[in-house]
Amino acid sequence: MFKDKRTILLTGLLVFLLAANLFAGRKKEISKSFDAKKTVRINTISGDCVVQVGDNDRIDVQLIYTYTPEDNFEPIFRAKGENLYLEEDMTGSTRGNAVWTLTVPPSTRISFSSASGDFEGESLEGRINVETASGDIELTDCESDFRIETASGDIHVDNSKGDFNLETASGDVTVNDCSGNFEIDVASGDIETENCRGEFELDAASGDIEALNTFIEEASSFDVASGDVYVELGESVDFDLFLSSASGRVVLDYSGNPVKGHFEFTAREDRGYIKAPFPFDDEEIYERYDQDYVSKTFTLGSDSPEIVIETSSGKAILEK
Repeated sequence: MFKDKRTILLTGLLVFLLAANLFAGRKKEISKSFDAKKTVRINTISGDCVVQVGDNDRIDVQLIYTYTPEDNFEPIFRAKGENLYLEEDMTGSTRGNAVWTLTVPPSTRISFSSASGDFEGESLEGRINVETASGDIELTDCESDFRIETASGDIHVDNSKGDFNLETASGDVTVNDCSGNFEIDVASGDIETENCRGEFELDAASGDIEALNTFIEEASSFDVASGDVYVELGESVDFDLFLSSASGRVVLDYSGNPVKGHFEFTAREDRGYIKAPFPFDDEEIYERYDQDYVSKTFTLGSDSPEIVIETSSGKAILEK
């Protein structure tokens, strides 16, 4: 009798576990439509967000999620004035994921924040603000004012125009086929740009900067602490340019374009290296931070622009 009861209990427990596994993670879907709003503000815990362009007079929201226990999760949809608020409200220990897909008019402003959710936007024209702790951000075919910040996520931007303020602590930033004003700041990741045009202020603490086929339209700087800098020009530069690394290799490559301007190279005398395909007009040794540095200069064709290439213990190189 005791064995029979135990068998029944074990069988019941097995059935319960099978049922729990069957229903756990099952997708649930909610779809809602709203009148067009000036701004959509979405705040998720771990949910991803995809924003695409659609009808000019409404906003469609589709939420697909697998959060369990389902009672621990409540999606919030709230329209107020010129704003639409979307939010994930969670209590207790919750597992699963969610994807919020928004179809909005092109000029809609987007403000997205999340702990670990990713963000993806396409063909947007309104201002875009994104803040995540560990989520990745991907933007394509947008024309906007971009304010993007993530702690450990990556940022990828393609074929877009505007003011780019991109910041990540330990992720990488990749920007291709874009134009505008670029202010990119990375702590320990890499910055890569290709076929980009505009004003550049690129900074990395311990990562590398690689800027290929670059078109400089305002005074610009490319600065790293312990990584390498490589800037390849798509055309001859007419604006002041500053390239620097404390301990890395710094290369400015004219890629066959005309070389002109006043050039200054700086490196530590005992550990740095300077190389250029033109003879230097002047050389000076001076003291900085209790170390001897060497500065070499030459002028070719014109006194402007001023091009500075400097390193401490790495290499400062000009290629034609």
